[in-house]
Amino acid sequence: MPVTTLLVHAALLARLAAPYPFTVGETLQYEARLGYLPVGTATMSVHPMTRERGKEAFVFAASGEGRPLGLRVGAELTSYVGTLGFNSLRFHRRLFQGGSVNEAQYQIIPDSSRYRVDGNSQDWAAPRNPLDELAFLYYLRTVPLKLGATYRIARYFKAGYNPIEVRVISRDTAQLPGGGAAPVLTLEITSRTLRMSVKLTDDARRLPVEMELPLPFGRVTLALTSAG
Repeated sequence: MPVTTLLVHAALLARLAAPYPFTVGETLQYEARLGYLPVGTATMSVHPMTRERGKEAFVFAASGEGRPLGLRVGAELTSYVGTLGFNSLRFHRRLFQGGSVNEAQYQIIPDSSRYRVDGNSQDWAAPRNPLDELAFLYYLRTVPLKLGATYRIARYFKAGYNPIEVRVISRDTAQLPGGGAAPVLTLEITSRTLRMSVKLTDDARRLPVEMELPLPFGRVTLALTSAG
């Protein structure tokens, strides 16, 4: 199986002739399942553009909530990503499970290859072209992916988890919400001992039609139900 290392991501994005496959206002809705059991819903959306530390930035947001085994769990993610170079600039993550909440906001500084957590004066090393976990998913929608290839991408802002390995393991056809079908690439994504899979349409929109995520209570599948 061929192995490809992606090194100069900003240059790759600059060479793309087509516009980004997502636009402001895009909203994707998902049903969450634990096995065959529906346990909740999730949404991903592209908010209006903003400026972050003087730079034009995308604002990506994702949220989900469910009650697997009767326990209320959920997540809220917001990612601010510079349009030049497609680097994360700020990331907010809020996770809740039952009565406990884990929340952090990260300031990510590509120019100095550092990141810090709000409320903590210490900073840590980051790659020069960093991405948070939500930005990473949108990044995958922008780059060409070849069936059978493996990509080792050292861009996660917490450098100790790099490289993230993305394997393109199959190309099939999937039904889309509202009718119609599209070719779909199945990606297996691993970092350390974490593993997830994503199915992206192999067309102009590169929609994530299905995602399988490892969570403390089991592997949850998010299946696309609406794309607007």
